[in-house]
Amino acid sequence: MARRIRVWKPNVVYSATIRCNDRQFLLKPDHNPKNPLITFDSHRNSLDIRNNNIPRPSVINIVGAAIARAQQLHPIQVHWVEANINHLTVGFSATEELLENISDFFRTADSIIATKLNAKWQHEGHIWSSPFRPTACTDDQAAEQQLLYCLTNPVKDGLVATVRESPFFTSYRALAYGKPLRFWRIDWNAFHLAGGYRKKSHSPKDFLKWINLELAPLPHQADWPDHKRQSWIRSAVADFERETADDFRSTGRKPMGVSAQYNADPRERPVIPKRSGRQPLCHASSREIHMEFRKEWRETLRAHREASIEYRLGNFYREFPEGTFRPPLTKPYGTQLRL
Repeated sequence: MARRIRVWKPNVVYSATIRCNDRQFLLKPDHNPKNPLITFDSHRNSLDIRNNNIPRPSVINIVGAAIARAQQLHPIQVHWVEANINHLTVGFSATEELLENISDFFRTADSIIATKLNAKWQHEGHIWSSPFRPTACTDDQAAEQQLLYCLTNPVKDGLVATVRESPFFTSYRALAYGKPLRFWRIDWNAFHLAGGYRKKSHSPKDFLKWINLELAPLPHQADWPDHKRQSWIRSAVADFERETADDFRSTGRKPMGVSAQYNADPRERPVIPKRSGRQPLCHASSREIHMEFRKEWRETLRAHREASIEYRLGNFYREFPEGTFRPPLTKPYGTQLRL
């Protein structure tokens, strides 16, 4: 099946999901509960520049530093970042002048995370099963629903009882309490260019840098005061947690708990096979909004196909529908048989 074309619209919230290859538990926690940015086997003061203990980045820090670095290099508005044990979701939007940064943002973040996780777990091959899958939120209510869905996903899946105790990467504390999202990285390129381990006058910690991940409010909540947005997040998450707890009690189920997530093998995968479904065309709060989006989408798709045909036939000045991109040019090569 052909990949769906991407249509970026300014100031529209998108929810993007990227899954680990074979649904492996590659995003499992491995951090020190007292310092989520370093691993259990790191020295507890390894982030202190006054000593030579080299810190080891936890999965939380790997994800956070990668997203923050991608945002620094290719700025877009990030609304949330949430991890489950085997997939990552990002809510984002972009102003008109930043639309072209979206693909580069995800390419950079996905590449950094994949490289770091392969090294961490001594894993070979692909980390991600496919490129990120973005889906547009067509209205304000749909954007709020997706934000809450992603925040509470580990609770819904029965991995933990509350969002607060989630051992995975989460932006809940930043959204609900205004906690800063600050991460670290060592600039290994600069370290080796400066002489690396051959030069005894410096250490990798001299190249340790801190970077912040900046979260933007949903566009329609931009005018809300901070305390109102935070209160809304806390209240909505608490309501979901109560509903889920009641449902679990009625069915006799229990959350797996935090310790089970730590003890998971990163090469494990869920026992129950995933039922793959079609990616939704959009997230909409009503059927009427969905049908209107569907109509507009079909018109854009038809116009894009017509433009693509002309472009590939040599009309390189053909204009494409707003928010879409030109297809790659390919040239077939054949081998001529000598008789």
